[in-house]
Amino acid sequence: MFASFLIGFQQILVPIPEPILGEIEAGRARISATRHDLGDPKHVFDGDEGSVWRTPSINPAEIVIEFDSPREAKAFRVKLLNSNEYQIEAANSLVDLRNRAGSYQNVSGLQRCGESGEGIITLDEPVSARVWRLWIHRTKGDDYVHVYEWQFARMVPAEGVRIEMVPARPEWKPSEAIPDGGVVRMRAYAFAGDISIEATHLGRWVADGFVAWPDGGANAFRAVTDDKATLRFVAGNLSAEKTFEVRGIPNSNTRPDIDLLFIERLPRIDYDAPDLGNGPGWPAEGSDVRWVAHIRSRNNPPATIGYEWRVDGEVVERGTVTISRPRDYAIWLDRKWKQAGETITLNLNVPSWDSNSHNNRLTLRTNALTVGFWVEEGLVNHWYSNQHVQNERNESFENWAQFMIELWNEMMEKAIYPVISPRGLSDRFRLDRVWIVPSGSLPLNGGLPSNNPDSRDKTVDIAWGFSVDPNATVSEYWQRRDHSGSIYDSTPAFLVDWALIHELHHARYIVDSYGFDVHAPSIRIELDGKPVIGNLLPERFARFNKYKGVMGGGIRATIDEYVAGALERVAGKRARGGNMNAPSVIGEYLNDLPEQNIIEFLLPNGEPAAGAKVKIWQAQPKQGDWYGKIYEGEPTKTLIADDRGKVALSKNPFWEGRIPHTYGHAASVLLVAITHNGSHYIHFQEVTDFNIAYWKGQIQRAEYKVSLKPLPEVSD
Repeated sequence: MFASFLIGFQQILVPIPEPILGEIEAGRARISATRHDLGDPKHVFDGDEGSVWRTPSINPAEIVIEFDSPREAKAFRVKLLNSNEYQIEAANSLVDLRNRAGSYQNVSGLQRCGESGEGIITLDEPVSARVWRLWIHRTKGDDYVHVYEWQFARMVPAEGVRIEMVPARPEWKPSEAIPDGGVVRMRAYAFAGDISIEATHLGRWVADGFVAWPDGGANAFRAVTDDKATLRFVAGNLSAEKTFEVRGIPNSNTRPDIDLLFIERLPRIDYDAPDLGNGPGWPAEGSDVRWVAHIRSRNNPPATIGYEWRVDGEVVERGTVTISRPRDYAIWLDRKWKQAGETITLNLNVPSWDSNSHNNRLTLRTNALTVGFWVEEGLVNHWYSNQHVQNERNESFENWAQFMIELWNEMMEKAIYPVISPRGLSDRFRLDRVWIVPSGSLPLNGGLPSNNPDSRDKTVDIAWGFSVDPNATVSEYWQRRDHSGSIYDSTPAFLVDWALIHELHHARYIVDSYGFDVHAPSIRIELDGKPVIGNLLPERFARFNKYKGVMGGGIRATIDEYVAGALERVAGKRARGGNMNAPSVIGEYLNDLPEQNIIEFLLPNGEPAAGAKVKIWQAQPKQGDWYGKIYEGEPTKTLIADDRGKVALSKNPFWEGRIPHTYGHAASVLLVAITHNGSHYIHFQEVTDFNIAYWKGQIQRAEYKVSLKPLPEVSD
């Protein structure tokens, strides 16, 4: 039987874009805009949603177009990234527009677009003006404003509609099947000719085998059948429908088990809550807190289990809890908050029929930073069916999550470096909460299912999501496979997931150290009139970053000195600028630089490179590449080494302003060419040396010693 949702619709009109790009290319219109790092402002008028104009974390932003003669407008369409506020303004001169005076008009008023980023404005009366401005304020995610299209348009009736499932990740294709009890998000499009617009909320949805799922928005539906389910979109005399196969991801584990899942702190406090004396987001000293232990019983007969709470090794409470039937239970311990931290241990005394003896005890440090995981039901079932076969110490997804947090804490403890962290890193992490959500429902509030499981939640310091794949499948990454040797040296599923720990560091604010790598195609400079690549360095030259720990592509189980310094820099602080990959503060530490920096160059024989000519190139942007960098043209700076082989650099020789280290541009490595008595040497100076010197207290002046090496032989 079909059920109808979202009733209320009208005729759908489709905006047909006017050829503004032609006006620009003919010189009859000019564009000015906020500083950008991707694309060109004129791309917003090219009719291609695959091209983008983006600001380098500048929010709000604007694009202004000035025509030679007045341009009449009746409608507009904008295509942005995610949720934004925007408005369109007009005037007959730039002066009037800037001053909002004279001929100035706010044509649209403040508008908002949803997760799709699309907005359409139809004016009651045409407006004619020479100068137009699109103002955009991104309201979700980071501060990188993305504009794909700003169209001046005319409206025509839609010729038809089509609908499709919205994949959770941009690289995924729409599914033909969904998991049992899973969620599907739908999108409707209206089209006229080859122009289409989103029409999801411009008609009504009719469902068979689905119910509306309000937690996912007005276009989200949850399957309530185990066979086939159909959704139909109707707008006037136009309609389209889609039928999905419903597939189960079964839980075949019938082992009886009492499982201590995680211990949650109440009250839950947002990481940016007002400072009550211990820093933003922390409880006030001496305030009441409750530690709630979540216990799951599965496939078990009724039983009474004993429990024991210890604080710093001393028993503070004993009791029993009756497990009458399989479900989740909770017990708790009330304490007064101590910012200095306590060590809490909970032991469960379980019956002899309990199948897993490894998941009945948890220990945590109360002032540890909090981790929250969101996992879809299909993966929970997959974990139960397979995990204990692969890794006998773990039964549930939560057990595996605790296993990963324990490993991360071991890495923190072992990160011992002089000055930076002589007793290991100060912080620890604890699994504060696991949310089990319907399959297909992540992300709950936009973004990616992994990076952004629920951007509304600010109660944890680190957030990550785990989702099923398209067509109700489980990723090959999580499939059970044979392994030998230590579970620490094997790959997932259910064993150590080094990639996860890497990504969680991003959520804390740590950048990729492998972004300091330099490869031959990035080097386009010349020395003595000849290209460096192919003459001084081989065609396949690659220079890798100095720190090979978990963020550098090297020793996966190690937090190296550089990452340790960045983590210790924010020890004891809850999340800042977000708790997901990536927060707005990611990599801010790249700009911790001594006021003066002296580099001493030593020749291969150990003698100073006295009088050497030192040419320095900054890395320029390379669009389309993560951590893109290009060294080309004339050097940014040329210096002469003194009689000790030393040159003096300013506080920030890497870039003008804050150092970028992101998609399209990583200016975090200098290319330095040293010429001494006719011999050339190449050195790559990472910002990491400057950062570590700063963290070790060399805030005013730091010196660095570089031992030059002969260049490798280059074959013809």
